[in-house]
Amino acid sequence: MRTGFRNAVICLLYLAASDVVGAQGRQEGPALEARASPRAAQQAREAYRERVNENVLFLMGGQLGAAYIQIAHDIAVVVDEGVNLRVLPVIGGAGVQNVHDIIFLRGIDLALTSIQTLNSLRKSGELGANLDQQISYIAPLFPEEMQVLAAAKTGALADLRGKRVNFNNRGSNTAEFGPLVFKTLGIEVEAVFMSQLDGVARVRSGEIDATVCICPKPVPAFAGIPAGTGMKLLEIPYPEPLQVDYLPALIASDDYPNLIPPKEKLETIAGHTVLITFNWPRGSVRYGRTAKFVEAFFSKFGELQKPPRHPLWKSVNYAASLPGWKRFPGAQDWLDRSKAVQSVAVEAGFAEFVKLKAAQGVAVDLADPEEKERLFREYLEWSRKSRK
Repeated sequence: MRTGFRNAVICLLYLAASDVVGAQGRQEGPALEARASPRAAQQAREAYRERVNENVLFLMGGQLGAAYIQIAHDIAVVVDEGVNLRVLPVIGGAGVQNVHDIIFLRGIDLALTSIQTLNSLRKSGELGANLDQQISYIAPLFPEEMQVLAAAKTGALADLRGKRVNFNNRGSNTAEFGPLVFKTLGIEVEAVFMSQLDGVARVRSGEIDATVCICPKPVPAFAGIPAGTGMKLLEIPYPEPLQVDYLPALIASDDYPNLIPPKEKLETIAGHTVLITFNWPRGSVRYGRTAKFVEAFFSKFGELQKPPRHPLWKSVNYAASLPGWKRFPGAQDWLDRSKAVQSVAVEAGFAEFVKLKAAQGVAVDLADPEEKERLFREYLEWSRKSRK
Protein backbone atom coordinates (compact mmCIF):
# COMPACT_ATOMS: atom_id res chain seq x y z
CA MET A 1 0.00 0.00 0.00
CA ARG A 2 2.79 2.40 0.94
CA THR A 3 4.62 1.62 -2.27
CA GLY A 4 1.47 2.17 -4.35
CA PHE A 5 0.76 5.42 -2.52
CA ARG A 6 4.34 6.57 -3.00
CA ASN A 7 4.17 5.83 -6.72
CA ALA A 8 0.89 7.70 -7.07
CA VAL A 9 2.39 10.72 -5.31
CA ILE A 10 5.38 10.60 -7.65
CA CYS A 11 3.04 10.62 -10.64
CA LEU A 12 1.05 13.53 -9.24
CA LEU A 13 4.22 15.46 -8.53
CA TYR A 14 5.36 14.83 -12.08
CA LEU A 15 2.11 16.12 -13.56
CA ALA A 16 2.17 19.15 -11.29
CA ALA A 17 5.73 19.86 -12.37
CA SER A 18 4.68 19.61 -16.01
CA ASP A 19 1.99 22.23 -15.40
CA VAL A 20 4.55 24.63 -13.99
CA VAL A 21 7.34 24.24 -16.51
CA GLY A 22 5.11 24.18 -19.64
CA ALA A 23 7.39 23.90 -22.65
CA GLN A 24 10.28 22.79 -20.41
CA GLY A 25 8.37 19.59 -19.75
CA ARG A 26 10.29 17.93 -22.54
CA GLN A 27 13.45 18.19 -20.42
CA GLU A 28 11.82 17.63 -17.03
CA GLY A 29 10.21 14.29 -17.93
CA PRO A 30 13.43 12.26 -18.29
CA ALA A 31 14.86 13.80 -15.11
CA LEU A 32 11.85 12.72 -13.06
CA GLU A 33 12.00 9.25 -14.57
CA ALA A 34 15.61 8.92 -13.48
CA ARG A 35 14.70 9.69 -9.84
CA ALA A 36 11.65 7.42 -9.67
CA SER A 37 11.27 3.65 -9.37
CA PRO A 38 10.94 1.77 -12.71
CA ARG A 39 7.18 1.33 -12.30
CA ALA A 40 6.61 4.96 -11.31
CA ALA A 41 8.87 6.11 -14.13
CA GLN A 42 6.82 4.12 -16.65
CA GLN A 43 3.57 5.55 -15.28
CA ALA A 44 4.98 9.06 -15.46
CA ARG A 45 6.20 8.44 -18.99
CA GLU A 46 2.79 7.22 -20.14
CA ALA A 47 1.05 10.15 -18.45
CA TYR A 48 3.45 12.53 -20.18
CA ARG A 49 2.90 10.78 -23.54
CA GLU A 50 -0.88 11.11 -23.11
CA ARG A 51 -0.64 14.78 -22.28
CA VAL A 52 1.62 15.55 -25.23
CA ASN A 53 -0.77 13.87 -27.65
CA GLU A 54 -3.84 15.51 -26.12
CA ASN A 55 -2.51 18.97 -26.97
CA VAL A 56 -1.09 18.53 -30.47
CA LEU A 57 -2.91 19.68 -33.61
CA PHE A 58 -1.87 19.03 -37.21
CA LEU A 59 -2.25 21.91 -39.66
CA MET A 60 -2.27 21.17 -43.39
CA GLY A 61 -0.19 23.89 -45.00
CA GLY A 62 1.11 23.76 -48.56
CA GLN A 63 4.10 22.82 -50.64
CA LEU A 64 7.67 23.97 -50.24
CA GLY A 65 8.19 27.19 -52.14
CA ALA A 66 4.55 28.31 -51.72
CA ALA A 67 3.09 30.72 -49.18
CA TYR A 68 0.75 28.35 -47.29
CA ILE A 69 3.59 26.49 -45.59
CA GLN A 70 5.13 29.76 -44.37
CA ILE A 71 1.75 30.86 -42.98
CA ALA A 72 1.35 27.49 -41.24
CA HIS A 73 4.84 27.84 -39.75
CA ASP A 74 4.02 31.33 -38.44
CA ILE A 75 0.93 29.97 -36.68
CA ALA A 76 2.85 27.05 -35.19
CA VAL A 77 5.57 29.30 -33.76
CA VAL A 78 3.24 31.88 -32.21
CA VAL A 79 0.72 29.55 -30.54
CA ASP A 80 3.33 27.10 -29.22
CA GLU A 81 3.03 26.38 -25.48
CA GLY A 82 5.13 23.24 -25.31
CA VAL A 83 3.31 20.23 -23.90
CA ASN A 84 0.26 22.42 -23.25
CA LEU A 85 -0.31 23.22 -26.94
CA ARG A 86 1.59 22.50 -30.15
CA VAL A 87 0.68 22.90 -33.81
CA LEU A 88 2.62 20.80 -36.32
CA PRO A 89 2.56 22.17 -39.90
CA VAL A 90 2.18 19.52 -42.58
CA ILE A 91 3.54 19.88 -46.11
CA GLY A 92 0.57 18.99 -48.30
CA GLY A 93 -1.23 19.59 -51.55
CA ALA A 94 -2.91 22.84 -50.42
CA GLY A 95 -6.27 24.18 -51.55
CA VAL A 96 -8.59 21.41 -52.74
CA GLN A 97 -6.46 18.63 -51.25
CA ASN A 98 -6.46 20.30 -47.83
CA VAL A 99 -10.27 20.33 -47.69
CA HIS A 100 -10.29 16.66 -48.67
CA ASP A 101 -7.74 15.89 -45.93
CA ILE A 102 -9.73 17.72 -43.24
CA ILE A 103 -12.70 15.48 -43.99
CA PHE A 104 -11.01 12.13 -44.60
CA LEU A 105 -7.45 12.09 -43.24
CA ARG A 106 -7.11 10.88 -39.65
CA GLY A 107 -5.31 13.27 -37.32
CA ILE A 108 -5.68 16.45 -39.39
CA ASP A 109 -7.23 19.22 -37.27
CA LEU A 110 -6.74 22.43 -39.24
CA ALA A 111 -6.11 23.44 -42.85
CA LEU A 112 -5.50 26.43 -45.08
CA THR A 113 -7.59 26.75 -48.23
CA SER A 114 -9.45 29.47 -50.14
CA ILE A 115 -13.05 30.63 -50.13
CA GLN A 116 -13.13 29.94 -53.90
CA THR A 117 -12.21 26.32 -53.19
CA LEU A 118 -14.91 25.92 -50.53
CA ASN A 119 -17.58 27.44 -52.74
CA SER A 120 -16.54 25.32 -55.73
CA LEU A 121 -16.50 22.06 -53.75
CA ARG A 122 -19.89 22.82 -52.22
CA LYS A 123 -21.31 23.52 -55.67
CA SER A 124 -19.86 20.34 -57.21
CA GLY A 125 -20.92 18.11 -54.31
CA GLU A 126 -17.86 15.91 -54.81
CA LEU A 127 -17.16 15.81 -51.05
CA GLY A 128 -20.80 15.38 -50.08
CA ALA A 129 -23.97 17.37 -50.43
CA ASN A 130 -23.56 18.99 -47.01
CA LEU A 131 -20.01 20.37 -47.11
CA ASP A 132 -21.07 23.48 -45.21
CA GLN A 133 -22.10 21.20 -42.32
CA GLN A 134 -18.89 19.15 -42.39
CA ILE A 135 -16.54 22.15 -42.52
CA SER A 136 -16.47 25.26 -40.36
CA TYR A 137 -14.08 28.19 -40.60
CA ILE A 138 -12.02 29.76 -37.84
CA ALA A 139 -11.01 32.97 -39.60
CA PRO A 140 -10.54 34.52 -43.05
CA LEU A 141 -6.92 35.47 -43.61
CA PHE A 142 -5.17 36.97 -46.65
CA PRO A 143 -5.93 37.83 -50.26
CA GLU A 144 -4.58 35.26 -52.75
CA GLU A 145 -3.24 37.10 -55.75
CA MET A 146 -2.83 35.38 -59.12
CA GLN A 147 0.88 35.67 -59.89
CA VAL A 148 2.26 34.61 -63.28
CA LEU A 149 6.04 34.35 -63.59
CA ALA A 150 7.33 34.15 -67.16
CA ALA A 151 10.49 34.58 -69.19
CA ALA A 152 11.40 38.22 -69.87
CA LYS A 153 10.68 37.77 -73.60
CA THR A 154 6.96 37.30 -72.78
CA GLY A 155 5.28 40.63 -73.42
CA ALA A 156 1.81 39.95 -72.02
CA LEU A 157 -0.36 37.13 -70.71
CA ALA A 158 -1.85 36.55 -74.18
CA ASP A 159 1.65 35.70 -75.46
CA LEU A 160 1.42 32.44 -73.48
CA ARG A 161 -1.23 31.11 -75.87
CA GLY A 162 -0.16 27.62 -76.97
CA LYS A 163 2.79 27.62 -74.53
CA ARG A 164 3.63 25.32 -71.60
CA VAL A 165 2.45 26.79 -68.31
CA ASN A 166 2.82 25.30 -64.81
CA PHE A 167 -0.18 25.45 -62.45
CA ASN A 168 1.45 24.11 -59.28
CA ASN A 169 0.87 20.55 -57.98
CA ARG A 170 -2.44 18.82 -58.57
CA GLY A 171 -4.83 19.36 -55.66
CA SER A 172 -3.76 22.98 -55.16
CA ASN A 173 -5.96 26.06 -55.63
CA THR A 174 -3.81 27.05 -58.58
CA ALA A 175 -4.20 23.68 -60.30
CA GLU A 176 -7.96 23.86 -59.80
CA PHE A 177 -8.64 27.47 -60.79
CA GLY A 178 -5.62 28.73 -62.73
CA PRO A 179 -6.48 26.92 -65.98
CA LEU A 180 -10.08 28.15 -65.68
CA VAL A 181 -8.87 31.77 -65.50
CA PHE A 182 -6.79 31.28 -68.65
CA LYS A 183 -9.74 29.63 -70.38
CA THR A 184 -12.05 32.49 -69.35
CA LEU A 185 -9.56 34.92 -70.85
CA GLY A 186 -9.50 32.90 -74.09
CA ILE A 187 -5.86 31.87 -73.67
CA GLU A 188 -5.42 28.16 -74.36
CA VAL A 189 -2.18 26.77 -72.92
CA GLU A 190 -0.52 23.40 -72.39
CA ALA A 191 -0.95 22.87 -68.64
CA VAL A 192 1.73 21.12 -66.59
CA PHE A 193 1.73 20.51 -62.85
CA MET A 194 4.72 20.70 -60.49
CA SER A 195 5.84 22.57 -57.37
CA GLN A 196 6.69 26.27 -57.58
CA LEU A 197 10.37 25.59 -56.91
CA ASP A 198 10.44 23.18 -59.85
CA GLY A 199 8.37 25.57 -61.94
CA VAL A 200 10.79 28.45 -61.40
CA ALA A 201 13.72 26.21 -62.34
CA ARG A 202 11.95 25.08 -65.55
CA VAL A 203 11.09 28.66 -66.57
CA ARG A 204 14.69 29.64 -65.99
CA SER A 205 15.98 26.75 -68.11
CA GLY A 206 13.43 27.40 -70.87
CA GLU A 207 11.68 24.03 -70.50
CA ILE A 208 8.36 25.77 -69.76
CA ASP A 209 7.19 29.31 -70.48
CA ALA A 210 5.54 30.37 -67.20
CA THR A 211 4.57 29.22 -63.71
CA VAL A 212 1.38 30.38 -61.97
CA CYS A 213 0.51 30.67 -58.27
CA ILE A 214 -2.85 31.81 -56.86
CA CYS A 215 -1.64 32.36 -53.32
CA PRO A 216 -0.66 35.07 -50.84
CA LYS A 217 2.19 37.28 -51.98
CA PRO A 218 5.10 37.12 -51.95
CA VAL A 219 5.55 33.54 -53.12
CA PRO A 220 8.80 32.37 -51.46
CA ALA A 221 9.95 30.62 -54.65
CA PHE A 222 9.46 33.88 -56.60
CA ALA A 223 10.93 36.17 -53.93
CA GLY A 224 14.11 34.09 -53.85
CA ILE A 225 14.91 34.62 -57.54
CA PRO A 226 18.07 36.74 -57.98
CA ALA A 227 17.53 39.99 -59.87
CA GLY A 228 18.57 40.00 -63.51
CA THR A 229 17.83 36.33 -64.21
CA GLY A 230 15.58 37.03 -67.19
CA MET A 231 12.16 36.51 -65.57
CA LYS A 232 9.19 38.82 -64.97
CA LEU A 233 5.66 38.94 -63.54
CA LEU A 234 2.75 39.53 -65.90
CA GLU A 235 -0.40 41.61 -65.50
CA ILE A 236 -3.78 39.80 -65.39
CA PRO A 237 -6.82 41.39 -67.08
CA TYR A 238 -10.03 41.76 -65.05
CA PRO A 239 -12.99 41.34 -67.45
CA GLU A 240 -16.55 40.96 -66.23
CA PRO A 241 -16.62 37.10 -66.25
CA LEU A 242 -13.85 37.04 -63.61
CA GLN A 243 -15.58 39.59 -61.38
CA VAL A 244 -17.97 36.97 -59.98
CA ASP A 245 -15.27 35.05 -58.09
CA TYR A 246 -12.33 37.46 -57.88
CA LEU A 247 -11.45 40.96 -56.74
CA PRO A 248 -8.99 43.35 -58.41
CA ALA A 249 -5.54 43.41 -56.80
CA LEU A 250 -2.06 44.86 -57.23
CA ILE A 251 1.47 43.48 -57.01
CA ALA A 252 4.10 46.13 -56.26
CA SER A 253 7.86 46.46 -56.34
CA ASP A 254 7.80 46.25 -52.53
CA ASP A 255 6.46 42.70 -52.89
CA TYR A 256 9.11 41.65 -55.41
CA PRO A 257 11.97 44.16 -55.63
CA ASN A 258 13.87 41.47 -57.55
CA LEU A 259 11.22 41.27 -60.29
CA ILE A 260 9.39 44.64 -60.43
CA PRO A 261 11.16 48.01 -60.93
CA PRO A 262 10.90 50.55 -58.06
CA LYS A 263 7.50 52.25 -57.62
CA GLU A 264 5.88 50.13 -60.35
CA LYS A 265 2.68 48.11 -59.82
CA LEU A 266 1.05 45.30 -61.77
CA GLU A 267 -2.70 44.69 -61.95
CA THR A 268 -3.97 41.19 -61.15
CA ILE A 269 -6.89 39.37 -59.52
CA ALA A 270 -7.24 37.83 -56.07
CA GLY A 271 -9.24 35.28 -54.07
CA HIS A 272 -9.01 34.80 -50.27
CA THR A 273 -7.29 32.41 -47.85
CA VAL A 274 -9.30 30.91 -44.98
CA LEU A 275 -8.35 28.79 -41.95
CA ILE A 276 -10.77 25.87 -41.57
CA THR A 277 -11.43 22.89 -39.32
CA PHE A 278 -13.78 19.93 -39.21
CA ASN A 279 -17.11 20.70 -37.58
CA TRP A 280 -16.51 18.64 -34.44
CA PRO A 281 -19.48 18.28 -32.05
CA ARG A 282 -19.32 20.27 -28.81
CA GLY A 283 -18.01 18.21 -25.92
CA SER A 284 -15.82 15.97 -28.08
CA VAL A 285 -12.07 15.69 -27.50
CA ARG A 286 -11.27 17.12 -30.94
CA TYR A 287 -13.64 20.05 -30.36
CA GLY A 288 -11.92 20.89 -27.07
CA ARG A 289 -8.47 20.66 -28.65
CA THR A 290 -9.50 22.99 -31.47
CA ALA A 291 -11.10 25.43 -29.02
CA LYS A 292 -7.81 25.53 -27.08
CA PHE A 293 -6.00 26.39 -30.32
CA VAL A 294 -8.55 29.14 -31.08
CA GLU A 295 -7.93 30.71 -27.67
CA ALA A 296 -4.18 30.87 -28.32
CA PHE A 297 -4.52 31.93 -31.97
CA PHE A 298 -6.82 34.88 -31.27
CA SER A 299 -5.30 36.01 -27.97
CA LYS A 300 -1.75 35.98 -29.43
CA PHE A 301 -2.70 37.43 -32.79
CA GLY A 302 -0.68 40.57 -32.12
CA GLU A 303 2.48 38.45 -32.17
CA LEU A 304 1.65 37.29 -35.69
CA GLN A 305 1.71 40.91 -36.80
CA LYS A 306 5.31 41.47 -35.70
CA PRO A 307 8.55 40.63 -37.56
CA PRO A 308 9.72 38.12 -38.61
CA ARG A 309 6.21 36.80 -39.31
CA HIS A 310 4.69 37.20 -42.79
CA PRO A 311 3.90 40.93 -43.41
CA LEU A 312 0.39 40.07 -44.61
CA TRP A 313 -0.71 39.24 -41.05
CA LYS A 314 -1.05 43.00 -40.52
CA SER A 315 -3.91 43.10 -43.04
CA VAL A 316 -6.01 40.32 -41.49
CA ASN A 317 -9.42 40.98 -39.97
CA TYR A 318 -10.04 37.63 -38.27
CA ALA A 319 -13.49 38.72 -37.07
CA ALA A 320 -14.79 39.13 -40.64
CA SER A 321 -17.55 36.74 -41.72
CA LEU A 322 -17.69 34.43 -44.74
CA PRO A 323 -21.17 34.51 -46.33
CA GLY A 324 -22.74 31.08 -46.61
CA TRP A 325 -20.37 29.39 -44.14
CA LYS A 326 -20.52 28.81 -40.37
CA ARG A 327 -17.73 29.79 -38.04
CA PHE A 328 -16.38 27.12 -35.67
CA PRO A 329 -18.52 27.60 -32.51
CA GLY A 330 -15.48 27.85 -30.23
CA ALA A 331 -14.16 30.68 -32.40
CA GLN A 332 -17.51 32.47 -32.38
CA ASP A 333 -17.70 32.10 -28.59
CA TRP A 334 -14.26 33.73 -28.24
CA LEU A 335 -15.21 36.62 -30.52
CA ASP A 336 -18.46 37.18 -28.62
CA ARG A 337 -16.62 37.27 -25.28
CA SER A 338 -14.00 39.62 -26.69
CA LYS A 339 -16.66 41.93 -28.10
CA ALA A 340 -18.43 42.04 -24.74
CA VAL A 341 -15.19 42.90 -22.92
CA GLN A 342 -14.38 45.60 -25.46
CA SER A 343 -17.88 47.03 -25.13
CA VAL A 344 -17.51 47.31 -21.35
CA ALA A 345 -14.08 48.90 -21.78
CA VAL A 346 -15.41 51.42 -24.31
CA GLU A 347 -18.33 52.37 -22.07
CA ALA A 348 -15.98 52.85 -19.11
CA GLY A 349 -13.59 54.90 -21.23
CA PHE A 350 -16.40 57.10 -22.52
CA ALA A 351 -17.63 57.72 -18.98
CA GLU A 352 -14.13 58.86 -17.96
CA PHE A 353 -13.94 61.07 -21.04
CA VAL A 354 -17.23 62.75 -20.13
CA LYS A 355 -15.90 63.40 -16.59
CA LEU A 356 -12.74 64.89 -18.09
CA LYS A 357 -14.73 67.23 -20.32
CA ALA A 358 -16.89 68.30 -17.38
CA ALA A 359 -13.77 68.98 -15.28
CA GLN A 360 -12.53 71.19 -18.11
CA GLY A 361 -15.71 73.25 -17.87
CA VAL A 362 -17.32 71.85 -21.01
CA ALA A 363 -21.13 71.63 -20.82
CA VAL A 364 -22.21 68.02 -21.41
CA ASP A 365 -25.83 67.04 -22.07
CA LEU A 366 -26.03 63.25 -22.44
CA ALA A 367 -29.84 63.44 -22.49
CA ASP A 368 -29.60 64.91 -25.99
CA PRO A 369 -29.09 61.94 -28.38
CA GLU A 370 -27.37 64.07 -31.03
CA GLU A 371 -25.03 65.66 -28.47
CA LYS A 372 -24.21 62.25 -26.98
CA GLU A 373 -23.47 60.84 -30.45
CA ARG A 374 -21.21 63.81 -31.28
CA LEU A 375 -19.37 63.47 -27.99
CA PHE A 376 -18.94 59.73 -28.46
CA ARG A 377 -17.37 60.27 -31.90
CA GLU A 378 -15.05 62.81 -30.31
CA TYR A 379 -14.14 60.25 -27.65
CA LEU A 380 -13.32 57.59 -30.27
CA GLU A 381 -11.04 60.00 -32.13
CA TRP A 382 -9.39 61.09 -28.86
CA SER A 383 -8.90 57.44 -27.88
CA ARG A 384 -7.38 56.61 -31.29
CA LYS A 385 -4.86 59.45 -31.04
CA SER A 386 -4.01 58.53 -27.44
CA ARG A 387 -2.92 55.06 -28.52
CA LYS A 388 -0.36 56.38 -31.03
